[in-house]
Amino acid sequence: AWNEAVQVNDFFTLQKLHTELAAFSPSRPYDLVYYDAFAPSAQPELWTKEVFEKLYGMMRTNGVLVTYCSKGDVRRALQAAGFSVEKVPGPPGKREMLRALKA
Repeated sequence: AWNEAVQVNDFFTLQKLHTELAAFSPSRPYDLVYYDAFAPSAQPELWTKEVFEKLYGMMRTNGVLVTYCSKGDVRRALQAAGFSVEKVPGPPGKREMLRALKA
């Protein structure tokens, strides 16, 4: 369900948020961001350096952001925001995805 925290174990809580990213401010920094916006062609405003800078600021040092989008423009925007980025094998049906680390 939206906006409900689910305690997976003592060390991991999962929460799916339904909010506008521009207006969002977390109560504590994140260790992991699963970035699953629509494709850059459908929602280009969600794939900018400025958006990734905001996400970078919401994360702990050594936090990880993952996304199924592996386009070069997205990789470069993540890098420009401060992330260290690598392509990794994707899930079934998806050749590659991006993993970005906040150093």
